[in-house]
Formats: sequence, structure tokens, C-alpha cells
Amino acid sequence: MKKVVIFGAAGHTGKYLTRRMQSVADIELSVFVRNPAKFGDMDMTGVNVMQGNALNAEDVCRAMGGQDVLLCSLEGDVLAMAKNIAAALEKTSVKRIIWITGMGIHHEIRGIHDIMLNQLAKKMPEYIQAADTIAASSAVTTLLRCPGIRDGENETYALTKEGEKPVCWFVDRAAIAQCMADMIADETLGANESLGITNGRA
Repeated sequence: MKKVVIFGAAGHTGKYLTRRMQSVADIELSVFVRNPAKFGDMDMTGVNVMQGNALNAEDVCRAMGGQDVLLCSLEGDVLAMAKNIAAALEKTSVKRIIWITGMGIHHEIRGIHDIMLNQLAKKMPEYIQAADTIAASSAVTTLLRCPGIRDGENETYALTKEGEKPVCWFVDRAAIAQCMADMIADETLGANESLGITNGRA
């Protein structure tokens, strides 16, 4: 039984992650959110809901305590959050982090899309710094670099290493959730890698 905690679980992507992890039999699931009311009428049966703020170091340590895997779908002051998470690794049991970030953060995309992604990256340098902070931490990490994220139930996904051309330029939230479930099941999948994720051709 793996103990998994989701940061940002009440967000758009986070809700997809929560529902998918609820369906995995060998996961003991916790979620860490500022406002549990954002789950609305979502069925949270069997989920340990922890309230707190990822900008608070003590809250982060409390949420990561006793956990094996941390899934992150965070927005806002992500660099400060990433620093809190990296620091908490020294005091908690988390050994694996899967971090959602944006495609193009390392200028790994070529062509016209590179120009557009670079413009976005210049506006949000803290997102790049946050991803690099997580990658440099003491945990086994995976950066999932996403293009346009959209609502959708297509769980088919394709992973690309840095420098490889993505299969397409969008990814359904269900595909991100499925990928994370697969990485939890297979600890070698994506270990210490920065991977682009898009929907597959199927």
C-alpha cells in the first residue's frame, strides 16, 4: 500500500488526479488544500482531507509526513511552494515527487511553438525556477511538462524526452492523471526525468 498525497487537489487538474487515485486499490490517498469547500459535492469517500497552505512550511511538513509519493498540481507562488517542499524532504518520508509544469520551460521545443512558449516562460520565470528546484531536490522526481491542458476523459498519453517533438499540442487532464497512476505503479517510469506529456494518437 503506497501512501500518496496530492497538493493542489481542489484545482481543475487536481480533481482529475483525486478521482483517478481514488480508483487505485493499493493507494492510501490524502489531499492537501487551502479550501476543502472547493471539492463541492465531489465524493471524497476514503480520502484523508488536510487543510493548509503550501506557502506555510509547517503545513507542508505536516501534509508530507508519513507519505511515500507527492503529486503536485500547484499555481500561484510556486517557487516558494517548491522551496518548502524541497526543504520538507529532510524531515518527512516522501521519496517521489511528480510535478506538473509547462512545456518549453527549458527551451526544449523547436520551431514556431518555441517562440510562443518562450514568451510565456519570460512572463513566468518562477515556474521554471520551481520546476528546477524540485528536480534538484533529494527525492526521485518527474517533471511532467504539459502543453495546452484541457478538460477531457482521453487517458491515452505519449511521453517525450527533452528535445523530442511532442506528438501533439494538447493533453486531457485524464491523461495526466493516468500517467501519474502508471508512475506510481511502476517506480522506474519517469524517474529523475523531465518528460513532455501530450495525448497520444489513439
